[in-house]
Amino acid sequence: MTAAQRLQSVAVAERLAAMAEVIAAGDPDATTLAALAACLGDERKVVQRRAAETFAAIGERGIDVRPVLLDALASDAPKQRWGAAYALSLLGDTPTVALPTLLDALGSSDGDVRWAAGNILTRRRGDATVTAALERLLAAGNAAQRKMAAYCLRDLDARTPAINRALLAALDDPNTEVRLAALSCIARLATDRTVTTRRLVDLLRDSEATVRRVAAASLGLLGHRSEAVLTALTAASRSTDASLVRAAERSLRLLLDVH
Repeated sequence: MTAAQRLQSVAVAERLAAMAEVIAAGDPDATTLAALAACLGDERKVVQRRAAETFAAIGERGIDVRPVLLDALASDAPKQRWGAAYALSLLGDTPTVALPTLLDALGSSDGDVRWAAGNILTRRRGDATVTAALERLLAAGNAAQRKMAAYCLRDLDARTPAINRALLAALDDPNTEVRLAALSCIARLATDRTVTTRRLVDLLRDSEATVRRVAAASLGLLGHRSEAVLTALTAASRSTDASLVRAAERSLRLLLDVH
């Protein structure tokens, strides 16, 4: 049985063993590479991941696998597109043509896929195309994409007035997880600290307890001290919510120690 045939086996162990042999063997033929590319879209993550790693391993030997991966990136199957994008990332710089697939993956129901896509995107620090795409996704993606876009922008250290405005808008998102993601990023990325501070003070009265706590913590990290901030944090430190009290007291210490 050929390697290509074994890569199409219904038995997962057989496919994984065939991948190991492909790595150990010489230059795989076109039929083998096509069968390996099909494994990138497998329903089982272990097969999908091992196929990507196999492409990376043979690519490191100087075999040009990028054309096969770029063909897979154009597949009609979302899983295969993601597998191809992941494999390309293992080979080094991920091509811009993979960006739509990575942005789609941020909205995956699979948390491992979301964070892997986020990690690949955040390697593109300084890439204005990526930053602009994430800014759009923060406003218009599904809930998972909006949340992940905020975290990616934070990890890219994307500090622009436009990003500040986008994060402020996200603080009104109907999804609590998106609001919390925006809150976790805005103290680090804020370019307009006065406007951002006012909004965080407002969130100390939010209906969600978790939002109130993160807002209190973010005010200390933002470092913009004013009478309004100190008054609001002092009031929060007298709350019956012990977690909010701790966050407010910590922020008060940060603000008062700095100045």
